[in-house]
Amino acid sequence: MADRPQIFGIPTSTFCWTVRLVCAEKGQEHDFFEMIPGGVLDGVRHPFARVPVLRFRGITVYESPAIARYLDRELPGPALQPKGSLELARMDQWISATADYLYDSMIGGVVAQRLLAPLDGREPDLAIVAEQAAAMHDQLGVVDEMLCSGRYLAGPDLTLADLFLAPVIYWVDKTPEGREVLDSYPTLRRWFRSLAERPAFRETTPPVSF
Repeated sequence: MADRPQIFGIPTSTFCWTVRLVCAEKGQEHDFFEMIPGGVLDGVRHPFARVPVLRFRGITVYESPAIARYLDRELPGPALQPKGSLELARMDQWISATADYLYDSMIGGVVAQRLLAPLDGREPDLAIVAEQAAAMHDQLGVVDEMLCSGRYLAGPDLTLADLFLAPVIYWVDKTPEGREVLDSYPTLRRWFRSLAERPAFRETTPPVSF
């Protein structure tokens, strides 16, 4: 039985990073094991060939929203889920929006073409970049508008919603299109800077440069 959380996945995955951020924000040390989607490591696997997977206290949990909520409930430290019904709905709203919309355009589109394609010896598909950058601009405009009415995505306190979006913005900010969009939304830029300066964020940032 693991005495502390064991997280299996890809270091650069935003979803794996989110789970690590939860541990760090709770002040909980954890072990990270690199495992590709579909892989099996020390008996741990994701039944749908994705990452991350958590092993902790004799149980295994997969899917990052489920892992994040479970760790927040189980670990001591500051709560990362609000108590109010509306704030909780806002948190769930942005976790869902990040995973279902923002991730596809920003990571699957812009970041994949600008940062990952060259690693494979491929030229970025500029048509895809342009199309997804336009979607990204509109999507981040919605985020910026939300942040104009509160310090964090779900209200005045840091929640899991912020920890899901921040790693996405980190990689987006490393692309020309992402930097341009973020610079056009100063409230969003300030939000991300405040997240990036937190000890938990610095401690868990993947040791990868592009």
